[in-house]
Amino acid sequence: MKSKLLIGAVVLAVGIAIVGVREYTGIEKVSGGKVKNETVVEVPRVSTAPETKKYDKEVGEWASAMVTLLSEPMDDPKLGEANNDEGFEYYLKAQEVIWAFPTHLIAEDKEIEKEHSNLFLLSSYIGHNQFVRTAHLDPNGQAKEDTSLSDQWKPTDDDMRQAFEYMKQIVYDIDVEVNHGGEGETFGVTHLLNGDKTSEMEDFVTGKSSRIGWND
Repeated sequence: MKSKLLIGAVVLAVGIAIVGVREYTGIEKVSGGKVKNETVVEVPRVSTAPETKKYDKEVGEWASAMVTLLSEPMDDPKLGEANNDEGFEYYLKAQEVIWAFPTHLIAEDKEIEKEHSNLFLLSSYIGHNQFVRTAHLDPNGQAKEDTSLSDQWKPTDDDMRQAFEYMKQIVYDIDVEVNHGGEGETFGVTHLLNGDKTSEMEDFVTGKSSRIGWND
């Protein structure tokens, strides 16, 4: 009886050992007593989540700085000399947005190129409007930045305000996309985020929508 139990235990132990080897080596016994090798290849899982687009660091730094510039009072001696004239502040800020833009990166990204184009047109419109406000003082544009004449400049009109507002919105949306991975509230005025108000904004930029001042 003991012999039978001992033999049974040995058979069981050998069986477990064989199973362990088969699992480790991938050896499988098939019909006819033949043995074949199986190579098990684990296929890595492919993520279906959309990849976050990477932007040049300079674009992110520009966007962050411009959000601050456009949303806070401007510390510029010229603005103080002009008694903090509303339209003149728009003019100075719009110039800074374009001057500070890393233009050498435009060719690398078509969407960034579109945003820069719209910002440039808005800046040009604001600059033109500043000229219109001062043309009665000097038709050659010299009064545009002559702060000694600021009390004689024409009032800032609603279209100039709207142009500046669109500029702020574009910069804000670019910042959300570039620095925050597209997460957050947006104004919907950029190609980067497929904004639903981009066409409306561009109609204003190109003069298709009703506005005053551009053709004055």
